[in-house]
Amino acid sequence: MLRLSACLFATSRDHVTVIRPIDCWFAQEVLPHERELLIVARRLRTGSDEPQDLVQDVFARMLTTEGWSAIANPRTYMLQMLRNIAIDRMRRAKIVDFRHFADADEYDLPDDAPDPHRIVEGRQQMKAFAEALHALPERCRVVFERRRIEGQSPRQIASELGVSLSTLEKRLARAIHLLTRALEPGRAGDASDGAASERLRQER
Repeated sequence: MLRLSACLFATSRDHVTVIRPIDCWFAQEVLPHERELLIVARRLRTGSDEPQDLVQDVFARMLTTEGWSAIANPRTYMLQMLRNIAIDRMRRAKIVDFRHFADADEYDLPDDAPDPHRIVEGRQQMKAFAEALHALPERCRVVFERRRIEGQSPRQIASELGVSLSTLEKRLARAIHLLTRALEPGRAGDASDGAASERLRQER
């Protein structure tokens, strides 16, 4: 069962960031599986792609998936998505050795129940996500929140903001890119001391 309560974080003395249900879901049901996704990604070995790149691609897609609340088993959903992304990249690179995928199928994955350490990690990353979201350029943040959190249609948002659909898509893509970078392994842990927020401001 999703734990969608207590989704309010004070990120500074004067600013409070409200975490929406999708943010809580992402931190509680998606991020705790990062470690095993990386294990599978390493087994797939898709040419020059780093395992972290594959996993971050999965996270970016999960964060923008329509009907996220209807996903019964995020772990299984992400593993299948990871394989599909890897297959697509291998085809583009004309890599045809699919034995790696057989290896991944036979791999004995750990129990999908997050242990206490992973639960703590998920909460820390949820806080990092809140800070990264707050640090986005305002135009990108507004588009991301209205499209991916509130679920408004692109045409409605574009009309109310007075921008073209093309501009809207560029702002949304920029927001996803910045959020993904802020939550990369080795970076998300810096969010509590403001390092991630500072990086996002520098990329505006």
